[in-house]
Amino acid sequence: MKKIRNIPFGYMMKNGRYITEPSESEAVTQIFRMYLNGMSLKDIADVMTVPYNADKQVWTLNMVKRIIENKKYIGTSEYPQIIDKATFDAVRTIADERYDRIKMADDETKMLRSMIKGKKPRISTAKIRTAILQIINSLISDPTLVAPKGNFEYRPSAKSISAEDKIKAMMRDPDADTERLERLILEAASLRYDDCPYDNRDKTIPILDILARHEPSTELDIELVKKIVKYVILDNGTISAELVNGVIIPSQGE
Repeated sequence: MKKIRNIPFGYMMKNGRYITEPSESEAVTQIFRMYLNGMSLKDIADVMTVPYNADKQVWTLNMVKRIIENKKYIGTSEYPQIIDKATFDAVRTIADERYDRIKMADDETKMLRSMIKGKKPRISTAKIRTAILQIINSLISDPTLVAPKGNFEYRPSAKSISAEDKIKAMMRDPDADTERLERLILEAASLRYDDCPYDNRDKTIPILDILARHEPSTELDIELVKKIVKYVILDNGTISAELVNGVIIPSQGE
């Protein structure tokens, strides 16, 4: 006789009451333990041997997902406890964190691909992300790259360089005076403005100001990208970033 799955996995009906089904309830415990140990929903589904029901011998990640989301396992007036509340809450915390990371990655992918200028050739988002991260780090390390080329050349004064060095030193100090840091950033922005010999300072100075607040990183700061990059340009395998002031910075490649 086929088992009807309107009874949650892990339980069975006996004498009009829900009781735990031995093999299934043990499988529920294993699922929670495996998830806590870092296994993905799909990985767990692949190793499950106790049938979900007679019609569904093979597990899917959605079946596993339903298990770790079912609060009945911590016990109710109808269903005996299979999982303690602390374990259930720990699993839900991990699941929420994984969901947030996946959503953040999806949002980042959509944003980066929406910035591609012109046709969108087949290229992985990971490659674009790596190239843009390299460009951002190069700008943070050498802000002079932000200056438009041509007849103009940005030459920071000694005062500007000194101010930028002080800002970077204070940003590395967890006990730094935040008010003094903010004043110094504004002063540095004013000095950089005076150093610029070209006409589009109104778009370039804000970029310099933003870069002064950051250190090179191994992780792409998507909010930083949105503030200083207007387009991502893909051309014959080269990935470049067109900044909001019109300056195009190519990546250095792999």
